[in-house]
Amino acid sequence: MEMKNILSLSGRLQRLLAKAEEEAEGIIKEAQDKADETVRVAKEEAEKRLIRAQYRTGLDEFLKDAEDEARKEAKRIEKEYAAKAKEIKAVPRGKIVEAAELLFKEVLPQ
Repeated sequence: MEMKNILSLSGRLQRLLAKAEEEAEGIIKEAQDKADETVRVAKEEAEKRLIRAQYRTGLDEFLKDAEDEARKEAKRIEKEYAAKAKEIKAVPRGKIVEAAELLFKEVLPQ
C-alpha cells in the first residue's frame, strides 16, 4: 500500500506543480501585459512632449527671427525719418515763413 500512496502522492504533486506553473505563467503574462501598456503610454506621452517641445522651439526661433527683423526695420525707418527731419531743418527759416504766408493767402479769404 505504501507504494500506491507514494505514486498517488507523486501524481498529485505533479498536478499541483503543473497547476502552479500554469498560474505562474498567467501571472507573468498579466504582469507583462501591464508593463507593455505602461511602456506604450509612456512612449506616447514622451512623443507628445517631444512634439510640443519641437513646436515651442520652432515657434521661439520664429518669434526671435521676427523680432530681429522688426528691430532692423524699425532702425531703418528711424534713420529715414532722421534724414527727412534733417532735410526739413536744413530749409532756411525764411523759406518756411514764405511758404506759410503763401498758404495763408491761398486758404484764407481777404
